[in-house]
Amino acid sequence: MKKATQRLLNKTGLTLIVAAFSIILILPFLWMISTSFKEADEIFRAVPKWLPRNFSFKNYVGVWMRPYFPNYLINSIITSLFTMGIALITAALCGYGISRFNFKGKTAFSAVLIIVQMFPSMLLLIPLYLIMQRLGLINTYTSMIIAYTTFAMPFCTWMVKGYFDTIPVSIEEAARIEGCSHLGILMRIILPLSAPGIVTVAMFAFILSWQQYLYALTFARTEPMKTITVGIALMQGQHGSVNWGEIMAGAIIACLPGLGFFVYLERYLVQGFTMGAIKD
Repeated sequence: MKKATQRLLNKTGLTLIVAAFSIILILPFLWMISTSFKEADEIFRAVPKWLPRNFSFKNYVGVWMRPYFPNYLINSIITSLFTMGIALITAALCGYGISRFNFKGKTAFSAVLIIVQMFPSMLLLIPLYLIMQRLGLINTYTSMIIAYTTFAMPFCTWMVKGYFDTIPVSIEEAARIEGCSHLGILMRIILPLSAPGIVTVAMFAFILSWQQYLYALTFARTEPMKTITVGIALMQGQHGSVNWGEIMAGAIIACLPGLGFFVYLERYLVQGFTMGAIKD
């Protein structure tokens, strides 16, 4: 009886701690939502309130009507989707090769993938800029996609490799006996069985490119080519003042594609966990 009571107390205490940390983490986001529906005079009240007196969509209309704001959103969607797609393809092929094949320099190559992740993005900014400039890719989607993929691919490869390692080799051997090629095994067996890992990699690559600021600011030189993170940052201090209501509304709009993408892929993540190698 005492052990059951102790377990219940421990579980309750752990739940309360997790709930407290979750509330602390979500409070800024809730305040951002509340501020986006407030008018300017209410935002700067001496005694702020959580709920606005009058819910207003004025900030959302204002930020959407700003010059090039829709372009910012479209640019982020394009670069993030292409980065995700390229990272998925390269990570799947590279991760499968590391997981299933033995080749000279495999250990060194695997170590380099980890070491590359340790380099700060600021360190590679100037070399990448010079390369893009010589190739004539400045102020194009291609420059941003290449830069984002450069940082997403190493970690994505390791994530995919970890999932591939959990799949029994005997399944591949059975498929090979039936005449299936390595590429066929990867596409028809390995990838479907690694659905949770593939979805996780897709989310990671998408979010990594979506929140990128430094390279987007450097490679996108004109207003129509800037991404949503840079666009929101440029809203601060324009015309001699800061419209916090519109900035918060813009931040909410910037969160929606990533949130929708996560909700859409979540069902595939759950399906991946329930998939098996053998069906009755």
